[in-house]
Amino acid sequence: MPRLMERRRASDEGFTLIELLVSMIIFSIIMALLVSVMIQMTYQANDALGRQRAVEQARLGLSQIDRQIRSGNLILDPALDDASVAGVPANYSLRIYTQEGDGPAKCVQWRVIYPSDTDRFGQLEYREWDPADTNTATAWSRVASNVERPSSTFAATDSTSWPPFWVDTTLPTGTEAQNIRVTLRMGDPSARSDAKSQVLTSVVTGRNTVFGYSPDTCNVVPAP
Repeated sequence: MPRLMERRRASDEGFTLIELLVSMIIFSIIMALLVSVMIQMTYQANDALGRQRAVEQARLGLSQIDRQIRSGNLILDPALDDASVAGVPANYSLRIYTQEGDGPAKCVQWRVIYPSDTDRFGQLEYREWDPADTNTATAWSRVASNVERPSSTFAATDSTSWPPFWVDTTLPTGTEAQNIRVTLRMGDPSARSDAKSQVLTSVVTGRNTVFGYSPDTCNVVPAP
């Protein structure tokens, strides 16, 4: 009988204190890893949703710019626009003399503007006016928000530095027309600082000088 009791006592033995501590440490490490993965996935999902919202806005603007340039009679070089013309630096504004949708000819102007020189995100805006009335233009209307600044000073060979609008002379047109490259980097101010922006870039060939329109058209603009 004593031996039977000893066997029962032996079978009822649990974990030692050291074994419990080791088990708890392993469990804590596993839980920490799982929580870290979940947090990372949540951040990534939020970043993706933010970029998607910004991209949807930008695509609407790009499609309208595409239509206006393709039906444009004259596309002015964005490098000639400066703060006096659009309130933004050169290559951040684009002017087009267009007959979009077979409507009346009009001057349209696009710009990407930032609240200050240090702000990372700005917005894409649009306005238009009658070529015969340079004193009156529609108010600037916002088309897309959260347009991110280029990463460095403009260089045609560095795509990360491309401004919103510029004449891409590296591409042949086959005509006298010019290639206008439009580049919008869309981000989300609420996303992490290391989150990647979504880049939308497109090259549209305008009909400049093909039909002999005066280069002075839309050259005089209303105050920014």
